[in-house]
Amino acid sequence: MSEFRQDIVSKHWILFAPNRGSRPDDFKHAPASPDPATLPVVDHECPFCPGKESSNQTLAEYPEGHNWQVRVIPNKYEALGHMGGRARSDFYVVREGIGDHEVLITRPHNVLTAFLPIELMDLNLKVYQDRMRELSNHPEVEYVHIIQNHGQAGGASLVHPHSQIFATPFVPEHLHDEVVGSNIYFHTYGGCVYCEMIYKELQDQVRLVLDHKDFLVFSPFAARVPYALRIIPKRHQASFMDMSDSERRSLAEVLKIVLQKLYNKLNNPAYNYYIHSMPVSHSALTRYDERSYHWHLEILPRLNVWGGFELGSDVYVNIVLPEQASDYLRQN
Repeated sequence: MSEFRQDIVSKHWILFAPNRGSRPDDFKHAPASPDPATLPVVDHECPFCPGKESSNQTLAEYPEGHNWQVRVIPNKYEALGHMGGRARSDFYVVREGIGDHEVLITRPHNVLTAFLPIELMDLNLKVYQDRMRELSNHPEVEYVHIIQNHGQAGGASLVHPHSQIFATPFVPEHLHDEVVGSNIYFHTYGGCVYCEMIYKELQDQVRLVLDHKDFLVFSPFAARVPYALRIIPKRHQASFMDMSDSERRSLAEVLKIVLQKLYNKLNNPAYNYYIHSMPVSHSALTRYDERSYHWHLEILPRLNVWGGFELGSDVYVNIVLPEQASDYLRQN
C-alpha cells in the first residue's frame, strides 16, 4: 500500500510506493567508480594529484608543503565568483552570482572516501570546519554549503575523491524551510525537533542503522530516495563548527562505517552527501535561533531516476520504505 509521508521539519511531502518484491539487487547499476585496486596512487594526468600544484592556486594545505594530505583550491569551473555582472530587476528577480566555490582534495588518488584512514577522514572534516569559519567571515556570505559527489550519476566529473564548498549570498530554499520549520516547532513545543527526532528514532529502532556514542545514523521517516541516511550529533549543536575535536573524530568513524556499508551492500553506488548547518548571521533576516536548529549530514544514494511527477510536483517517489532500507543496511 502506498502512502504519503510529510517531513516533520520542512513539511515537504514524499510518496512511498514500495514494491514488495524489490531488493537492493534490483537497482541495476554499474559501480560508480573503478575498483580502487586498479588505480595508481598518483595519476599524472589527474589535475588533483601531487605534481599538479602549480596549475591551480592553493587556498590552504594540511600540512603545508610537498607532503600535503588535504589541499583546498578554487574550483576551475566555479559556479560562484567575485566578478560582479550587471544586476537586472525588471519582471524577473535576478542577482549576481557572487560567492565562493572551492574544492577540497584528499591526497590519495586510489583511496575512496569510504576507505580513508580515520586520521585522514578526521582531517577532511577539520578542513570543512576551517573553511566554513573562514568563508563565514566574508560579509556577503549567508550560507556555506559543503558537499561530496561520488560517481558520474552523483555529478562527479573526476575519479579522484574530493569535496566542494559553496558560499552563497542567500540561504538556499530547502535549508531555509528546515530552519523555519524547526523554529516553529521550538516555539510551539519548547524543544528542538531534531533532538526529539533522536529520541523517537532510539525509541522506535526500526529506522536505526547505527547508534554511536556521539552520533545517530538512521533512514529519515520521509526519505526522498532509497537508502537515504541521516547522521546527526546526539549533543544539541546548531552549527557544524560547534563540533568538538573528539566529536569530529567520532564523526570520522561513523562516516567511514556508513560509506563502507553503502559500498559493500549497494555495489558502490553513486551518491551525494551534504551538511546542513545553521546559516551565517550577517543580517537581521538570517539571525535564526540556535536553540531550535540542529546540524546534520545527509547521504543520498543515486539509485533511481526522477521523472515528470517528481520534477513537476516537487513530491518525490521512493519505492523503498525507510524501515526496509535501515533493516538491510543494519545487517553486517
